[in-house]
Amino acid sequence: MEGYAYRLPTEAEWEYAALGLIGNSYQELITNRKTYPWNGHYVRNDNNGDRYYGTINANFVRGRGDMMGVAGALNDNADITAPVYSYPPNDYGLYNMAGNVSEWVMDVYRPLSENDKSEFREIRGNDFQTKVLDSEGFLAPKYDYVVYDIEGIQSYLETYKKLAQSRLRDSDLNLLDNVNSFLEGAQEDVNQNDEEEAMYKVQEGIDAIKDSESQFAPDLLDGISEYVLAQPGELRKRDVSVAENIDRRNYRKSDNIDYLDGDFESSIRYTDPSYENKQDTRMYDWGVTTLVNDKARVYKGGSWRDRAYWTIPGSRRFLDERQRTATIGFRCAMHRVGSPVGIASE
Repeated sequence: MEGYAYRLPTEAEWEYAALGLIGNSYQELITNRKTYPWNGHYVRNDNNGDRYYGTINANFVRGRGDMMGVAGALNDNADITAPVYSYPPNDYGLYNMAGNVSEWVMDVYRPLSENDKSEFREIRGNDFQTKVLDSEGFLAPKYDYVVYDIEGIQSYLETYKKLAQSRLRDSDLNLLDNVNSFLEGAQEDVNQNDEEEAMYKVQEGIDAIKDSESQFAPDLLDGISEYVLAQPGELRKRDVSVAENIDRRNYRKSDNIDYLDGDFESSIRYTDPSYENKQDTRMYDWGVTTLVNDKARVYKGGSWRDRAYWTIPGSRRFLDERQRTATIGFRCAMHRVGSPVGIASE
């Protein structure tokens, strides 16, 4: 499928796909509204003429500790994940839009997303970038070094140090301080537009962890790996500037994640300049009263470990995009604009 871009679906696209109203409508009249991805308002198959009448329609938890029913009458035949084709698809032919595993979507989580986003192709999480060109207008050479999120690594190490404080020895603390000194030097290089030198300094800090005998080295290396932005061989990209978008009407700045909800101007501390550069405390007091920040992504649908409520397409939860669980997976969407068939007659 060369030429087609695969990506996570937006939250709105996922809900549309999960409901699959094609079998519940005539022309523009929706004759039978759905609660779940299947017909009816029950978790069991209520089609009296169906051979599977009375069986559970998806893999979820029916009650406390009831992962699959009781001996002799298993209700969904799966204690954890089940094979994809274990349950019938919805009217779009999509399997497991409820149950089995929850699924990531593209949107950054905000409590009131449905109220402060546009109605057409809505998504919270736009981060517009463009390819870097050289002075002659050709693509700049590809990366020959790893690009890291320096601020992300610093935040991670600070959090790790707080959580593991009681178990860290003096040698471990010295190691963290040493790595932070490399990161501070790297940040200074970034401020002077010397990204390559900055990344080499970050790599020196990582090598210091690898060469250490700290028992925490594997944990630190695993955590830092989540902050890799680009690998050698990838095209160089940069954020779109306001100046080159001055005539655009749909967006101006590159990062629109915080727009109207989470940005500094939306914060109650707008008049306090001391908070201007504290990303995670602008709106939500991350880590104090909430876990919502720019890394919080929406996931949809219920899993094998959830109650029936979460299998309803309109339900929504969030998790830090850098974390993973045995109950969350994903499926891909493709870019498409316009009608799939058109309305012109032949």
